[in-house]
This record gives sequence, structure tokens and C-alpha cells, in this order.
Amino acid sequence: MSEVRWTFPPMPHPAAHAPAAPPAPVQIATHGFVLRTLLPADVTARFVQWINAPAMRAGLNLPPLGFDAARLRQFIAGFDGRRNHIIGIFAEELLIGFYTVDVNLTHKVGVLTAGIGDTGQERRKVYWGTIDALLDHFFIYRDLDKMVARVLAGNTAMLFNFVDNGRFFHEARLRQECLGQDGRRQDVLVFAAFREGERPQGENYRP
Repeated sequence: MSEVRWTFPPMPHPAAHAPAAPPAPVQIATHGFVLRTLLPADVTARFVQWINAPAMRAGLNLPPLGFDAARLRQFIAGFDGRRNHIIGIFAEELLIGFYTVDVNLTHKVGVLTAGIGDTGQERRKVYWGTIDALLDHFFIYRDLDKMVARVLAGNTAMLFNFVDNGRFFHEARLRQECLGQDGRRQDVLVFAAFREGERPQGENYRP
């Protein structure tokens, strides 16, 4: 039996490499709001209540979530801060909503979702007071080139935030893209913001 000789060096054992440093959390103060990476410790009974609320599920087109405190902490812990983010929106230290960002690291594109859970807050004020700083953070510090938001055509509360919005541009209407909670097919409107600013061919959304 011939002797076996390797013509390339063996792969080092993974333990030989120092672990990658954890990503820095998001921490932004803007227009009286604070945006920061959520932690499992941020889960409160109030948070559990509003994230399970029918209005939240309707806006995000989600089935009943059935979150209790333990499941919600586990859900938050699943965001790695690189490929996906969950960022709390705080007003006077009270958690009133969140953004999630799913990132394609290869193509430098993020997909943005948002929810406001505290009905005492005027939603348009919250979005308009926070979205510019959030976009700038991801474009400048997280090396994204584009951020995309997909909104159900029937979600008028969210669509209202894109009227005359100078950062997001209406790119497409995806007809009958998904099933709504009533079982009927729903159109989805796609909006995009760009690192390099306004595109000449972009157009603002008109309801």
C-alpha cells in the first residue's frame, strides 16, 4: 500500500482561530427618540401585550404569534446583529416600537420592517422622527447601499408614512403577492432608499 502524502497543508482546527468580535449594537438618539439594539432583558409584560395585539399582526400580516415573555426573549436573542437586527424605538425610556432589518451582506441590501405598538404615540411622528437617522446609520456604519420596505397595499397607516417621503421611493407594485389575513390575495408595494441619495428615476408614492 503506497504511502499517502498531502500536497496541501491541513486545515487548522476552528479552535485555533480567535472568535470574531461581536458586532457593535445600534445606539442612536434622534428627535427625542432612542433607537437601540433590543436585548432579551428588554422584554416586559407591556411589550408582550402589544406585540401580540391584533393591530400589530394585521399591519405585518402575521398569524397569531402567541408570544409569552420566555418565547419573546428567545426570539430577540436570535438576531445576530450582522445578518439581522431588531432595534427598539424608545420614547422617554419606554419601548414603543421596533424596526427589524434583514441584511444581504453580499449585495449590501437591507429589508426593513417596522411596528409601533404603543397606541399613545402618533405613528407618523415616530417614523418620521426616526427613519432618517436609522437609514444613515446603516448606510454609513453598516456599509449598506440600499434599504427596501415592503408594505401591504391595504396597510394605509404604514403607507401614509411614504407620502412625500424624500428618502424612500416607490419602486414597484407586486400584484397579488401574498395572502392577507382574510384569505384574499394582497398587493405589496415596494419602496427603496439609497445610500447615494435620490435617484432621478425615483418617484414619490401617491395614494
